[in-house]
Amino acid sequence: MSTGLVVLLAGEVVADVSRTRAGVLRLTYTAEARRPGTTPLSLSLPTDTGSVTGTPVASFLDALLPDQDGARHAIARRHGVDARDPLALLGAVGLDCPGAVQLCHPDAVDDALSRRGELVAVTDADIEQRLAELTTDEDASWTLPDEHWSLGGSQSKLALRQHEGRWHEARGSAPTSHILKPGVRHLHAQALVEHVTMRIAAACGLSTAETQFASFATQRAIVVTRFDRVRLADGTLGRVHQEDLCQALGVREKYEDLGGPDAGAVIRLLRDTATSARDASANVDAFVRALVANTTLAAPDAHARNYAVLLHGDSVRLAPLYDLATSLAYSRAPRSARALSMSVSGTFDAREVTADHWLRFGSEHDLDGQSLVDFSRLVAQVAPEAAGRALDELDDDWDGQVDAVRTHLLPALDRLSGA
Repeated sequence: MSTGLVVLLAGEVVADVSRTRAGVLRLTYTAEARRPGTTPLSLSLPTDTGSVTGTPVASFLDALLPDQDGARHAIARRHGVDARDPLALLGAVGLDCPGAVQLCHPDAVDDALSRRGELVAVTDADIEQRLAELTTDEDASWTLPDEHWSLGGSQSKLALRQHEGRWHEARGSAPTSHILKPGVRHLHAQALVEHVTMRIAAACGLSTAETQFASFATQRAIVVTRFDRVRLADGTLGRVHQEDLCQALGVREKYEDLGGPDAGAVIRLLRDTATSARDASANVDAFVRALVANTTLAAPDAHARNYAVLLHGDSVRLAPLYDLATSLAYSRAPRSARALSMSVSGTFDAREVTADHWLRFGSEHDLDGQSLVDFSRLVAQVAPEAAGRALDELDDDWDGQVDAVRTHLLPALDRLSGA
């Protein structure tokens, strides 16, 4: 069984995490971290409790690691640790996690606090090789031996630092700045579909992470600028704390139909944790508009882990949207469902959601249902042109991805808008 770890937040020691004699995970905040107004690691791990044990701790830590067993086993093999033990895994790769959190062994705290790390320049050919491995081998390691970053999710990815116009591996405690994803393995041009969907959402006025669709020799990937990183006054890269909504709610399951959070749980969380009625309204409005967009665009993976909040002191703010990807670029049988991971008034099929569902949803959650209907219509109207512009910006090169997405997605978006 692994030893305990020290937890840093925004460059300060705030807690330690270990196992009880019964093997249950326990997180204990430092005295300084318990002061009023300090930023919690998670909304499900409040600082004023001093110590938290059990499911919320396990859920928070688990979300810092890949969902895929293959990726976890790759970390375990590389570092000689137990793939079933999140503390052991995070002791190996926890120096650059989602948000501003870092985890390390007690004897490595000084190095983490001093931000000791190294940026090693890489070429497009180096990135090509890594992306190709992720694309062809579901058990491939996301990280190299000298990298110590960790990311959650089931989709294969790698994290790099962009510095002075070049790509670099971030080693030691150095923060990464971008996430590169080659796309879901069994869906053609999925990374491009995600990029286009993100552009549609931005064109509808939603706050989204910045994305590009880039070529690295023979490999193409969506490149996501991390919204949990910020350029500091001294020119260095700082970490901004965030957590996904499963972490915030203290639950592990992300899909509603399997017991994960529904939209009502998210709305209650955003209302209950806001410091003012104005902030609560802004957060709920941002989330519900994102839910409307994901539903209108039939995005199947818009579960609670694909929404996040930014935390600073007592402030809670819905983070920019990420991982938006429509299913409309892919064929379905005429009567088959466009499955949603978060229902609208109990309906999980995007094709069946009507204006009446949004009106009922509004009534259920004390919202203006007509404004939801109007926003759904806006998304349908904006989507074809926004997608076309995003595709027009790209060179189709040799692989035909742009043309394939244009051929399959744009007619489906036109049907949404009634064009």
